Amino acid sequence: MDKVSNEYRKFDIELIKLYKKSENNPKDMITIIDSFLVNSRNKTDKYRTQIKPQTDQSLHYFKAELLYKIGKYKESIGELNFEKNKTGNIAIAYAANYIKLKDYKTAKSFIDSIGNSNGNYYAIGNYYESIGDKTSALKTYKYNLEDDKSRKHFIYYQWTEKRVADLEKNKPLLNEVFFPTRNPSFEICKICNVDNKIRQKIMTLMMEIPENQKDWSSTSVIESPFDTGKNYYWIKVNAGNKEFNYYVEQKTFEIKYFNPKNKTLITLEEWRKRKQNGF
Repeated sequence: MDKVSNEYRKFDIELIKLYKKSENNPKDMITIIDSFLVNSRNKTDKYRTQIKPQTDQSLHYFKAELLYKIGKYKESIGELNFEKNKTGNIAIAYAANYIKLKDYKTAKSFIDSIGNSNGNYYAIGNYYESIGDKTSALKTYKYNLEDDKSRKHFIYYQWTEKRVADLEKNKPLLNEVFFPTRNPSFEICKICNVDNKIRQKIMTLMMEIPENQKDWSSTSVIESPFDTGKNYYWIKVNAGNKEFNYYVEQKTFEIKYFNPKNKTLITLEEWRKRKQNGF
């Protein structure tokens, strides 16, 4: 790990601790953040100064979160103004504040500028709920669930499912747009780390298969159990002008050859026998 990356890592650890402390007393934490920002101006460390723009932005955003939490929406907007980018989660954060200020026109302008971002449809649905438009909120949430089936394990998908269930039970509408956090410990996808470890192992196993080694060009995951609910990964390997498809069992890592044309699934041993016999 290079020294700049190490500084980022240390800052993230520090930031996680600050987020944790803020849960009990957000007002005191605002004062602490201000002192961090003052100290940041006086930093002379070579590597820390290289990440200063990013760390300062994170601290200002953290302060914006806390100000929103304690109901100081205009002050929260002031902290968000340190951000150059006004799309994605920043746009959602602005919209959250303007909804609380009942400035729905400005809130809508930020909702319209979110773009393709984690939680975008959830935020749009929140906006419609906040202005009392239940029909549009449900339509937005349901479109999100239909359009984003492969991300069922993401927190925003789960939140969206809950909003649909609540609205269909005629529970009260929300009166706010969620304020995205930048807490490094916040898990958008709790199982993704597990999935990534499994994928890494599968990639290694794929490279151990002799047929994949000659003129290998790519290995890709077509389907994952976390997306489909099935117990296997569908892996596609391109080697030269050949394409190989495999199913890898999620827990045992047993590998079978899959023929997508005729939907047949056979062991690697059987596949090799058939190749030798010209099938």
